[in-house]
Amino acid sequence: MRRIIILAIAALTLTTTNVQAQNWLNALKGVATSAIDKVTGGKLTANALYGSWSYNQPGIKLSSSTNALSDLTAATSTLQTKMATYYEKVGIKAGACSFTFNQDGTFTSTFGQKTATGTFTFNAETNQLALKYDSSLLALGAINAYAYINGSNLQLLFPMDKLLTLLTTLGSASSQLSTITTMLKSYDSVKIGFEFSK
Repeated sequence: MRRIIILAIAALTLTTTNVQAQNWLNALKGVATSAIDKVTGGKLTANALYGSWSYNQPGIKLSSSTNALSDLTAATSTLQTKMATYYEKVGIKAGACSFTFNQDGTFTSTFGQKTATGTFTFNAETNQLALKYDSSLLALGAINAYAYINGSNLQLLFPMDKLLTLLTTLGSASSQLSTITTMLKSYDSVKIGFEFSK
């Protein structure tokens, strides 16, 4: 499988522009780590989850039975650009958003000026991450998310309706996201959230 991935990367690099090649490389890293995570029953993500993560960009995971990988890669890039604009309005930007997951099952999250703590559990087989906030600061209580390793980055993703709840709590009007929700109707599965690096 490694040889196939290397050959695919080489072929794509020779036939695409720099920006397109980078998008393909990122997509292939995501596919490779997803495959490893699947084979190991989610243990790759479970072991990598601990530590401090800083926000890089919106995280998006799309699946469709009718769209090719190239279409999904292009759609992901477009959505990341659009979501970054909305995130910045509520203080989610590089240097102002982070998560720290501790091995004792506690976490700390920072969104702009809002810092909160809580406890978490992670189900490696389903990639489901249950976050339970103890702070009244975010007044969110328990939130179910999904955690995935994407290359060397961590994606914390939510079903669209849960993300809208989170953004509204942080101060963004959900009506501003109507154009994005319209774009997403053609996909079988949509999860949107945040991508972090260590």
